[in-house]
Amino acid sequence: MKKTLLATAIAGALGTMAAGAQAATVYNQDGSKLDVYGNVQLGWKNVKDGDGDYNDEIFDNGSTVGFRGEHIINPNLTGYFRAEFEFNADRQKGYYNQGGSNSNGSGLSKGDQAYLGLTGDFGDVRIGSWDDLLNDWVQDPVSNNEYFSNTTSGSDIGGSTYREANKVTYTSPITGGLQFAVGTRYFGDAENTQEFQDQYLNGTVDLDDDGNPINGDQNGRFVVDDGGSAAMFGGLRYMVGDWTLAAVYDDLKNFKYITTDGDEHDYGQQFGLNATWQMSDDLRVAAKWEKVHGQWEDDADADRYGIGARYSYGSGDLYGSYQYVDAERNAVALTDPDSFAGVDQGSDKSYNEFVLGATYNLSSQMYVWLEGAKYDREANTGDGFGTGIAYSF
Repeated sequence: MKKTLLATAIAGALGTMAAGAQAATVYNQDGSKLDVYGNVQLGWKNVKDGDGDYNDEIFDNGSTVGFRGEHIINPNLTGYFRAEFEFNADRQKGYYNQGGSNSNGSGLSKGDQAYLGLTGDFGDVRIGSWDDLLNDWVQDPVSNNEYFSNTTSGSDIGGSTYREANKVTYTSPITGGLQFAVGTRYFGDAENTQEFQDQYLNGTVDLDDDGNPINGDQNGRFVVDDGGSAAMFGGLRYMVGDWTLAAVYDDLKNFKYITTDGDEHDYGQQFGLNATWQMSDDLRVAAKWEKVHGQWEDDADADRYGIGARYSYGSGDLYGSYQYVDAERNAVALTDPDSFAGVDQGSDKSYNEFVLGATYNLSSQMYVWLEGAKYDREANTGDGFGTGIAYSF
């Protein structure tokens, strides 16, 4: 279960406490408040692997327990925090005995987001880990579904593990419909980081039929720069009438590419634009453009152009999105690894992505969903369909 309303994303950027459909207040006294909330989500999916074969499973879809609190320091200043932890509802009991690792094990073993901050008339200052600004302001209004979504420029940069971490952000109040945010993502000398994007998964190493690398790291490797690197990101948003316009930039200075000769390259930059039209209380339409300007090699840019809509029919939502992905020859390593022919080899490629879905509310706290997706990748990798149920508390 993901955020489905633009208002939720706005509330998150402002530092307010929007989270989940329900919450239990366990303490509310003397200007201090503590809430507990969460959800249990289970689903079934049938998705094509790299060989083009369907594989199905019952799976956990992000079951979460969360805590949030706030304390009024003075009439113009409030301190707050939020911490979320995930667990595997599909295989909770005895998973460790089956050899599960801590990253996918039983118990509250996976963190989602955690941060604390100060908010007031001046705006909001926050430190910790949470969704990217580009994710909230550009990507989510177009495609933010239950399981399947269009691919994002963030997936070209190793997913969310490192991009959402170690952040400090200031978000301004909304003045005349205008709002801005600016922040940094910092990895210091003492950070214990691993390669943020496994070289075998992103296609920068050629493999033989047994899955072993041919000639080792012949195409180089991507890493997180943990030597005191500070990335800068920011965004501007303008809200007028039924429209919300947003622009976001990230210099990606935390991420590097090291060639086989040991030469180090900056990863590049990330850009995004979004226009969202709330046509009525029931219908929202959004369009976006996002780009990774890859500098790790020549011809490594990837552009994504997407449009999506979500309609509330009373008992749930109907939604869908389309995205066109235009990848230069080296960007194919990240957008479609199975189709990558090696650094400075192959040709540019483009892809058409489609996602359709629907939800049906069983109650104010419980709903079911059905989704299908086609990603137009080599061997139709990732194409599939799924269904599930979620209960929020």
